[in-house]
Amino acid sequence: MKRIFTLLFAVLTATTIMAQMHGPMKFVGASKMSVSTMNIDNPSDTILFAMNGMESGNITLPAMKGMQTIPSFTISGAKFTLGENHVVTFADQTFSAKVTVDGEEKNITGTSLSGTYNMADNSLMLTVVFQYGKMPFSMTYTVKGYYVKAVSNPIAVTVGGQFTYNNDNVTYELRRYKDGGTDKLDVTVPSYSLANTVMGDLTLGTYTVKGLVYDEAQGGYYRDYKNDGLSFHFTAVQGGKTTMDKDYDFATDKDNNILVKYEGNNVSSIVNTFQVGTMPFGIVSVFSGATTSIDDITTTPSHNLNTTSSQQYNLAGQRVDNNYKGIVIVNGKKYLRK
Repeated sequence: MKRIFTLLFAVLTATTIMAQMHGPMKFVGASKMSVSTMNIDNPSDTILFAMNGMESGNITLPAMKGMQTIPSFTISGAKFTLGENHVVTFADQTFSAKVTVDGEEKNITGTSLSGTYNMADNSLMLTVVFQYGKMPFSMTYTVKGYYVKAVSNPIAVTVGGQFTYNNDNVTYELRRYKDGGTDKLDVTVPSYSLANTVMGDLTLGTYTVKGLVYDEAQGGYYRDYKNDGLSFHFTAVQGGKTTMDKDYDFATDKDNNILVKYEGNNVSSIVNTFQVGTMPFGIVSVFSGATTSIDDITTTPSHNLNTTSSQQYNLAGQRVDNNYKGIVIVNGKKYLRK
């Protein structure tokens, strides 16, 4: 019986990872490259992880600076095991890869790769030891990154408290992580366009607000970013004429804040309130998230799952009935019906 539950848990773990992946999973975090007596720190590297199945996956590491810059490369077929407590373990293993620099192919010989992906806190930790080309020293690359969650849905944008415009599809990127024991969140606000506004056709550029913390009064992750020194590109075109096209700061004497609310691990809303430069009106964008991811799954016997009066959906967002087997979403919660 224990083996059956262990296998079921492993399948659910793999299903969770696969559900997160629309292409490779992205992790961002601090890294260190050690070569001989030299250590180089990088505060923000991006690592990609794509599952090939339940036992192996491909890891793409970023370009690294050492005695010379090592181009980005992919470790294909890295083996892992699915363990309890939602931990994926990469046992110590060798690997090889190739890169092309200025038309010349160079070998990467990996003597060690180990690490873990802990879904409890969305962290990926890797230690990679390798030799690059004919360099005489081996290199050790360590990184701890946190999963970057992409959420897509329409937004409604209100200008000056009077005029509301819509964009049918924008994608925010959110990164939850630990900083000295404190849960924090970084939010990348995407670039998006608004057509036929009172100012013409607008394009608002991307920027990232870092260090949101949970605020009980606000009921979500919150940050006032008016003094963070951020800016973004703002373009307005009216009657075929470009009237605004440059980077603008946020007004430090006005409301500039962002609030992200979750239902479990699903983003239920993102409200961004801001005012650009000396413009006389504020802007509020509201993103309402869909609850179709399966970051958390509750294993519940079918006879305890009361769905008689609730709408239920599969992972594709389609309505299903009580005869459906698999993962169902009821009132924003995920259940495994066997």
